Amino acid sequence: MTRYRKTERALTAGAALLGALALSGPAQAADRTSIVAYGAYTRAKAVSYGANGAVRVCDAYPSDGYGVAVRYYRRVGNLQTLSNFKGKCSETTDIQSNPIILFTACVVIDSVDYCASPYQDTGR
Repeated sequence: MTRYRKTERALTAGAALLGALALSGPAQAADRTSIVAYGAYTRAKAVSYGANGAVRVCDAYPSDGYGVAVRYYRRVGNLQTLSNFKGKCSETTDIQSNPIILFTACVVIDSVDYCASPYQDTGR
C-alpha cells in the first residue's frame, strides 16, 4: 500500500509540473483552414498559420485556369484581398503584432470571387 501511495504522489506531482509548464509557454493560435469547392473539385485552400500573423492561399486545381484569392481581416484594418492567378501559392507578410482574425478562401471566375462561407475565425 505504501508503494502505491508513493507512485500516486509522484504521478500527481509530475502532472502538476507538466500543467504548469504548459501554462507558462507563449500562447499559440491553431492553424485554421478555409476551402472552397466549385463543381466537383476543391479549387482553393487558404491557411492562417503559426501565430496567425499571415495567411496563405493555394490553387488546389491549377489546370482549370481559374484564379484563387483569400479575403481577410487583421485585428486593425479593413477587408484585404490577396489574389493568385498563376496556379501556385501566395502569402501575406507575417505581422504577428496585427494578426489575421477572419479569412475565407475564394475561387475567381470571370472576375467574380466565389468564397467559402462563413469566414474562418482564427481565435485571435
